[in-house]
Amino acid sequence: MEALNWEAYLIPRRLTATVAWRCPRRFLAGLALPPPVYLPRTHRSHHMSWFSRKPTQEKQVEAAVKVASNLYFQTIPRAEDAPAPLEFGLPDSRYRYLIFCLSTMTTACASKMTAPDAVVNDCFRFLFTWATTEGSQEVFGGPVNPQDAATSGGIFLQEFLDTWSQCVELMKKGQHAETMELICSMIHTTESNKPAEPTDKQRLSPLALQIDCWFPSMQSAFVELVN
Repeated sequence: MEALNWEAYLIPRRLTATVAWRCPRRFLAGLALPPPVYLPRTHRSHHMSWFSRKPTQEKQVEAAVKVASNLYFQTIPRAEDAPAPLEFGLPDSRYRYLIFCLSTMTTACASKMTAPDAVVNDCFRFLFTWATTEGSQEVFGGPVNPQDAATSGGIFLQEFLDTWSQCVELMKKGQHAETMELICSMIHTTESNKPAEPTDKQRLSPLALQIDCWFPSMQSAFVELVN
């Protein structure tokens, strides 16, 4: 299994050039965001400071966004050497997959975060802001209702985190096949609202396996970026 080139950090220039790394606040005006997402206990550290604005948290948000975005841009359709042919069939498929990548990064890196809940929520707000403004054409194919995207994104993120929590427990028990099946099912929910067929799981299994193998690399990249 080839190692992912995390050193490339494939963040589009239009994203980094037009959105400040400090979590932007302008989109909050007049927009009712969903309640903060709280990580399952398997993802948490003992230090929770939801409203903290320390430099360490800002560095961790930047690093987390880079790792999650790198996973997204190296595995979406038409990406060079993508492990599996994703079949996005929904108007918000790319948005769902972006949120899936955020949840994947969280599962891999939360143990290295000082305040995981705060970092992940800031990451979500950052990616949501980009997806509904500068990146709306890339993610949705055009303008989108920010309120709808905020609400659905929060729901997707919580569902993915809950499922990843199940995966972590299965990994601890050595139930590899069941873990891969759950990861495939998560990925398929970004493609379609229909249940995954055996052919879907077969098609997506190389990506699921690759993601599982990339966990140590994602964690190492996060630590290196923060330091």
